[in-house]
Amino acid sequence: MGGVLSPVFNWNFLRGWRRSGSQSTHEDSGQRMMAINRGDLGQNGLRRLAIHDPAERVRAAAAKRLLDLVLLRQILEKEPSADVVAAARARYRQLLSGGDELVLEYRLAAVQACNDQQILAHVARSAREEVLRQAALPLVDNRQVLAEVAQHDPSEQVRRAADEQLARLRAQRKTL
Repeated sequence: MGGVLSPVFNWNFLRGWRRSGSQSTHEDSGQRMMAINRGDLGQNGLRRLAIHDPAERVRAAAAKRLLDLVLLRQILEKEPSADVVAAARARYRQLLSGGDELVLEYRLAAVQACNDQQILAHVARSAREEVLRQAALPLVDNRQVLAEVAQHDPSEQVRRAADEQLARLRAQRKTL
């Protein structure tokens, strides 16, 4: 086979990094990035890197591959790096809307616990399952998003739920 050989990932390297803590060099982060991008790490390794890696780009890359909604939410709430937060937010939105193999009930619980209006708006507009779009609507406070869903969602039930949420917001505004 006349193809280009890709370098083999050295698992001992990652084990050594884990033991040495923050003594990693720039070259080390390149090895970790390679492992992430090639899919060499399981979810436990990705969790560890997303939280503890000293390199922002490694934490962001790991966040983009996580399937753990709870950990992604913690990253959104506590991570100081804007790049890592952006990666975690994009992945969280993707998973909630119907990406990968997450169970519907898990995603539904995450939507109900979510307080990020940007993520809720995305789920209300784009979630694959109607039940997820409906679950997000009572939590959305953006009238423009609600009006868009009320006009364009393929489900009559979701359109009606968006109209009802718009009416609730109007009623709240009148009482204030």
